[in-house]
Amino acid sequence: MKNFLYLLPIIFIVSGCQINLPAKTLPPKPVACTMEAKFCPDGSAVGRTGPNCEFAACPSVTPTTTPPVPSPEPIGKSGITGVSLIGPVCPVERIPPDPACAPRPYPALVIVKSADGTKEITRFNTDQNGKFKIGLPPGNYLLEPQGNNVYPRGIAQTVLVKAGVFTSVNVNFDSGIR
Repeated sequence: MKNFLYLLPIIFIVSGCQINLPAKTLPPKPVACTMEAKFCPDGSAVGRTGPNCEFAACPSVTPTTTPPVPSPEPIGKSGITGVSLIGPVCPVERIPPDPACAPRPYPALVIVKSADGTKEITRFNTDQNGKFKIGLPPGNYLLEPQGNNVYPRGIAQTVLVKAGVFTSVNVNFDSGIR
């Protein structure tokens, strides 16, 4: 019993000195991201990078080296008029539609080609509100909106211009937001 009393303080001292072992690392918990793309001020969209749902940086806006092509004044009494729009601007479509998620005006360069796409007729820039009006003789034309490398992507469309009428069209751009 006496020996036990001598050993008791030694047991307390030894048990007080713990060996620090590295903590067991747990696998990271899965992260659920609520949006797949972010709409940038220049109209483009960027996706996610990294494990914590961070978005890639928006591209910096650099001035173009070529001056913008002015929109020709309407000639005659026929042509096309309209607005260029970009959408979707929200990642989830809602019912009823959210007015804040409606397509937005998008300033852009549009190339007008012959209906078969083999000959460029003219090109024009829309204004800052996406609006344009260009005179063209009656006939079929292919409109090719020019976007960035991937997004926004212009959606080409054919337009029939009738004599004495300005055909109204929306020039659409896909933002890439899903």
